[in-house]
Amino acid sequence: MLVKTTIKEIIDTIVNGNVKITDNSICGNCSKCGECCTNLLPISQKELDTIQKYVIENKIRPQTQMLVMQNRLTCPYYNGKKCLIYEVRPLICKEFYCYKKPTAEMGEKFAKDEYITVDMWSIARKIDKYFKE
Repeated sequence: MLVKTTIKEIIDTIVNGNVKITDNSICGNCSKCGECCTNLLPISQKELDTIQKYVIENKIRPQTQMLVMQNRLTCPYYNGKKCLIYEVRPLICKEFYCYKKPTAEMGEKFAKDEYITVDMWSIARKIDKYFKE
């Protein structure tokens, strides 16, 4: 049975210690391993519009080789070393650090807007059509 939940409720569950997050950092610094760069992300419409505009203006193409190389569903804008949309990455990406325990304040940030979980690959394929002639 599916249970509807919010990002804030998910963060509260993590804050209460009901979910373990693997720390892949190196001495508290991001190792850029890409483990958190999944293709399923909760984003707002405003974030989606900003990402689309940024990707088109900067001619950023989905990183299809990463999908094949890693045999998992990574974000189409992670190239194996860095985030190609870092400047406009969604709030979930800005706030998540595998070495930092989420806080209730973080959950409050997500309560300020409406989020829907999207498949970034389907979004990337739609945006990528702007580059095909």
